Amino acid sequence: MWARPRVAGRGPQPSLSVGAIVAAAVVVADAEGVEAVSMRRVAGELGVGTMSLYRYVETKDDLLDLMTDEVYGEESPLPEDAGDTVGRGGWRAELFGFAVRYRALMLRHPWVLSVGVSRPPLGPQVLRRTERMLGIMGGLGLPVQAVSELTGTVVAYVRGVVLVEIGEAELVRRTGQTEDDYRGLVGPYFEQVLASGEFPLLARFVVEADEHPDPDRVFRDGLERVLDGVAAGVARELRRD
Repeated sequence: MWARPRVAGRGPQPSLSVGAIVAAAVVVADAEGVEAVSMRRVAGELGVGTMSLYRYVETKDDLLDLMTDEVYGEESPLPEDAGDTVGRGGWRAELFGFAVRYRALMLRHPWVLSVGVSRPPLGPQVLRRTERMLGIMGGLGLPVQAVSELTGTVVAYVRGVVLVEIGEAELVRRTGQTEDDYRGLVGPYFEQVLASGEFPLLARFVVEADEHPDPDRVFRDGLERVLDGVAAGVARELRRD
């Protein structure tokens, strides 16, 4: 899409622009999910006719790509000297920060997780972000394929955690039932199951585990474990050389 010339057509409306259309679409997606985004709905939010949007954005797929690229630009940029610090062992801190920012972005815009995951749009913000992500480990002397796979492990972890977080929030929104409500509902049945003695480890977990763990702490602790694995992968790659 970014390779195509963008022509507004005859009689463009002064109040409209690609940026305004994308911003309105993001607001709708954030509030109601990406399925609520349509050219008609966005036009209604802007107070214009639906056909006027097509002078700026050709298709809904184009609009989704523009939205995704736009929100990826919200991430705080890596330090300009990131490429210098990785050679001195700073890659882990940089990759940790990247993962924290990525999670925050998806929690702000949950619909991003389902749009362009396998084939992200090749817009300027996505490309810059990818370049910076690869650059985090770019000074270690690793093959670029190894860098891609190692950083991809971190990205997969973040997406997996956020998928659970978003799913829980959506379940509460859809059913009106909180986690405590659910536990109260299934509690009597679950107590019978555990009393059978068939699931001793599960029974121990119920007794000893934190009922309301801090999600930020859980995410960061898990991220540190993932980075331990990435560090081991880096060491293996360097030994091959």
